[in-house]
Amino acid sequence: MKLAWMREDLASARRAFTFLLALLLGSMLTNLILAAFAFRMSSRERIVLVPPTIHKTFWVEDEHVSAEYLEQMGYFLMQLTLNVTPLSIDHQSKVLLQYAAPVAYGELRTALAAAAERLKRDGAATVFSPRDLIVDERSLKVGIRGQLTTFISDRRVSEVAKGYAIEFQYTAGRIFLKSFRETNPNDPLETKPSPASSPAGT
Repeated sequence: MKLAWMREDLASARRAFTFLLALLLGSMLTNLILAAFAFRMSSRERIVLVPPTIHKTFWVEDEHVSAEYLEQMGYFLMQLTLNVTPLSIDHQSKVLLQYAAPVAYGELRTALAAAAERLKRDGAATVFSPRDLIVDERSLKVGIRGQLTTFISDRRVSEVAKGYAIEFQYTAGRIFLKSFRETNPNDPLETKPSPASSPAGT
């Protein structure tokens, strides 16, 4: 009789052991899956690449961006830089500096601060009306030309043809503003040789 009880207790212990072992293995497997998922999520970085308003589709690769993306970013940064008033220039400068390349941040901040000081001192506002936009996808440059109109106290004081070159830097999946400078309105990307560099007699 005691032998039967002992056998029954042993069988119960084995069943309990098997059940606990199955639970332990299941728990270990679940932990491994969760750890792998957590590792995968921690190494994933979401990078926002889009300008606030999208007018065209574009693509982005590891080392390249499409001409359409450069065009939209150029147009967006042009508006931040050239369509300004004494009340809006500080905020727009702050937004623009969020796109600045680290190596160009100091220079861009200084230039924007000088422009803001001049605009506030004169009580002026500027509006740029782009005529066309040229993209050099290989060098990550955008050329824009159009009319820059300046107002002082709601009175238009000048309207001049202007050209600008915007240079970008694409690093680690992000695009940065490297420079924004005024150029020749007839050749904003300065693709043609200047008269000084032409051969003598031409």
